[in-house]
Amino acid sequence: MSAMLWAPDPSGVAAAARALASGGVIGFPTDTVYGLAAAAGDPAAVAAVSRIKGRPGSQPLILMARSIDQVADYAILEPLAVELAQRFWPGALTLILRSVPGAPTLGGEGTVGVRVPAHQVALALLALSGPLATTSANRHGRPPAAGAVSALAELAGLAGALADHPGAGGGPQPSSILDLSQEVPVLLRAGRLSARELGIPLIRDGSGSRRD
Repeated sequence: MSAMLWAPDPSGVAAAARALASGGVIGFPTDTVYGLAAAAGDPAAVAAVSRIKGRPGSQPLILMARSIDQVADYAILEPLAVELAQRFWPGALTLILRSVPGAPTLGGEGTVGVRVPAHQVALALLALSGPLATTSANRHGRPPAAGAVSALAELAGLAGALADHPGAGGGPQPSSILDLSQEVPVLLRAGRLSARELGIPLIRDGSGSRRD
């Protein structure tokens, strides 16, 4: 079956959610870069994301959720994490947190990266699908795809891709990644939000992110 290109409307979002429920990997728009997604609770589908992307399966994916309540099923929400989530979610901030025992870590070693996107289509999809294991839509080492058509052309094995609304927000800049799993917060990637904007004086720069 050839990959589908779904319109960013209720019927298209519902079709994408059905593909996810069947174990498929899809492309979808977010408030940062165009992404890949699989159902977070489906290990085979999660593994397929890395295979389609052509990157090592040991590199962790990011959990995208519709709300902080969904995040709580996967990650331990310490007070600082809750404060930052209330300030910057929905939005372009990924928090690396200690994972709930027994919950999928999506490749992290006792940690999971989590985010709630500020994007109408992504949130509509998450409302139907539940939490998703996500990463940028591109072959490993290449720039993120410009959108659904580019993702379908570059990535073999997708069940389909959701197009974006014309003129919708977002752009090529990725989310900022802040690691709160250690005693001292570490800014692994300064994307949309800088250390100054996050307003945490103990932040020190990391050496880059493996969660592309």
